[in-house]
Amino acid sequence: MNSDRLLLDKIKKNLRTRVIGREIITLEHTTSTMDIAKQMLSNSAKEGAVIFSERQTKGRGRSGKTWVCPKSKGLLLTIILKPAIPPEKSYLLIGFSAVAAVKTIRDMFKLPIEIDWPNDLVINKKKLGGILIETQKETGKDTNYIVGIGINVNLNKQELPKHVDKQVTSLAIEKETFIDRTKLARALLQNLDSWYLILKEERYEYIVEKWREFCANVGRKMIIRKNNQEYSGSLVEISNSGELMLLLDNGCRKTFRIEHTIVKYLNE
Repeated sequence: MNSDRLLLDKIKKNLRTRVIGREIITLEHTTSTMDIAKQMLSNSAKEGAVIFSERQTKGRGRSGKTWVCPKSKGLLLTIILKPAIPPEKSYLLIGFSAVAAVKTIRDMFKLPIEIDWPNDLVINKKKLGGILIETQKETGKDTNYIVGIGINVNLNKQELPKHVDKQVTSLAIEKETFIDRTKLARALLQNLDSWYLILKEERYEYIVEKWREFCANVGRKMIIRKNNQEYSGSLVEISNSGELMLLLDNGCRKTFRIEHTIVKYLNE
């Protein structure tokens, strides 16, 4: 048996949360924890239920990309949430989740982790993890959401994925030591719960303020794709609606929503 396997009783020991972590499931392997969350929602799953898996065979990333992590070397989890917010405010779910992850890693490891807008977790421009949100709308019912989080924890340099669009790292590489995934999982759930309660209290501006503070993109020159057209400019701000505000090369300002894609960064 893998001695570093995430065990339910150890995660729940001294776990102090109000919503996230009401129910916790730990799996040896699955296609994707998001697939399990969808199945659970079809059976009236509790809000705050969390699914962890040691390995995913079809882990998903943003824009149809895959998320690959060796068995028992990362934190791979999905959370079921049922906030009373309309779909147009679903960006807040990325915001609170990213802020909670950054707070957890900064507090535990004193690493300079930041958010690469909108949903990547980076250290010195190297990708550590990411967040994926999916909306689950049932006819005649409230909108539910599933939040997937993947973090590279104990990968060594030889285990990092190859042929990816940006450099990748892990907590073990950055700290040069083995990381206790159970302690990290418990701390992450507690931070996620704290920030989710802030969202439920409708303190949206505070979430966006922290999202903006932790954002690695401000001041960087980039190209963004919107409706099959590309725009070049410098990021000057993240709006209160979670949008990027770009100062274009022609001197105009233009906003871009979360579904728009940063194609590449310039002059780096």
